Parts: sequence; structure tokens; C-alpha cells
Amino acid sequence: MDSPDGLRAAFLNLTLNAIDATGPGGHVWLSLKADESANVLIVEDDGHGPPAELAESLFESFVTSKPEGIGLGLTVATAVALAHHGHLSWNRSNGRTRFV
Repeated sequence: MDSPDGLRAAFLNLTLNAIDATGPGGHVWLSLKADESANVLIVEDDGHGPPAELAESLFESFVTSKPEGIGLGLTVATAVALAHHGHLSWNRSNGRTRFV
């Protein structure tokens, strides 16, 4: 998964998840912070966030709150981050969900 296609797929998944989470009238923010040692992609939205009961298992395979989802998007995005010597994390604060 160490490829531009993997990065594209991970970025697309995180962005589409954020769009789905916000619904009509919601907001999604995308940012990239780069320095000599790392590139940090941040996808943030003002939707309701993941259900509390999924918070600890969100990155596990087949975990989803979407009726049409299969729960592999965040697992794949995590694998892509690891393949690029990074990691994927999330938090919820001030009414926003942020994946980094």
C-alpha cells in the first residue's frame, strides 16, 4: 500500500466519511501541514461524530455505524498510513471530529 494510489484512496475515504458525517449544511475542513520530518493530513468535520460505543474500535475491520458500510475504510486508511511510516488517529472536541 506504499503508493500514491494508496494515499489517494485513504484521503478519499477520510474525506467522504467527513462529508457523510456532516450532512446538509455541514462543514468539512481539509489541511496539510508539512515540515522536514513529516506531512500531516487533517480531515475535520462538524458532524455528530462516531457513536460513543464505537470510539474504541473505530479502526478495527468490519466496525461501522453506516447501514450501507462494511467497515473497512478506516482499516485500509490505517494500513496506508503505516506503510508510509505514519499513523492514523482521531479525536472529537469543540463540536468537531478530526482525523489526523
